[in-house]
Amino acid sequence: MEDRQLETHPDLLDPEWRKRAERDARLGAKQDLKRRRKQRPRRRFRMSRWHVVVLFLVMTAAVLAAAVVVVNQMRGSSSAGQPPRVAPVLSGVDLARPFDRTPAANWREGVAGITVPPGQAVGGFTAQEVDAAYQTVTKAIAAARLGSRALQDHDGSELLALLAPNERTRLEQTLTSGPTLEKDRYFTLIGAKGLSQVPPRMTGSLTAKPGGKGELIVHASYAVAYAFDARPDEARSPMDIVPFVREEQDYVIRKAPPFAKADAGLSIGEGSGYNSRMACDAIKTGILAPQYADKDRPVVGVPVGDDAAAYDPTKPLPSLDTCG
Repeated sequence: MEDRQLETHPDLLDPEWRKRAERDARLGAKQDLKRRRKQRPRRRFRMSRWHVVVLFLVMTAAVLAAAVVVVNQMRGSSSAGQPPRVAPVLSGVDLARPFDRTPAANWREGVAGITVPPGQAVGGFTAQEVDAAYQTVTKAIAAARLGSRALQDHDGSELLALLAPNERTRLEQTLTSGPTLEKDRYFTLIGAKGLSQVPPRMTGSLTAKPGGKGELIVHASYAVAYAFDARPDEARSPMDIVPFVREEQDYVIRKAPPFAKADAGLSIGEGSGYNSRMACDAIKTGILAPQYADKDRPVVGVPVGDDAAAYDPTKPLPSLDTCG
């Protein structure tokens, strides 16, 4: 009877009152849960001696592993079953940068190191013809001092192809024969000690002046530095692997007419040269080789006449023989 009276109580029938009662009940339950959590005792973790030992061993192993990785990276990677690769050390010589600490350190690569002035009319040659003459002479220098056929095979065909027909006939025997002092006058001959992969460097300039009637003389004043390969026991300094070639050379351009067609074009005029920091035994046969190739003639200090002027194309050629 009382249960029915509760079900029909006016407050229970009021929707607003029922919402407030449910909200208050949920709030009370949350507060009660928080009180129980605060009363629950906290467990504290205490590290035993065993835990300390294990943690120390783990940290030590991690440090050792990291050290091994660093050491391997410093020594270079290695394949299974092979020792680690170590970078070669060459007693002050860096084969990747062979011209460092030499007169050619700031020279440019190849014929880019030769200054070519803008063409101007000279004698009976127009500015355009002088420009063309500069280009022809630059190609002749490259064929003689940088060309792979000349350097590696002692083959003068690249230079011969640039010459006037009669000049080609005159020099063909000299430029196609074996190494000789006469052949060395026209282009560089490299011996068994091969060049490195680093291209030769050059410095110098071209100038033009009138010759006889129908002639233009282009004077080339330049120096070339060559880098040779070497083993660690062969090279003590850059001086041992970088020989130099100085040249003062006239090139003659002739026009037809007044010259015959067979004489028109490029001819090689008067010239003189100077070599330094090379192997003396080899250069006597017309071959350019690095200084270390002279096993029985070690060079101590700076070669005779080896100063800044010796490598400066704006200065006169040295008169002293570096081989004595």
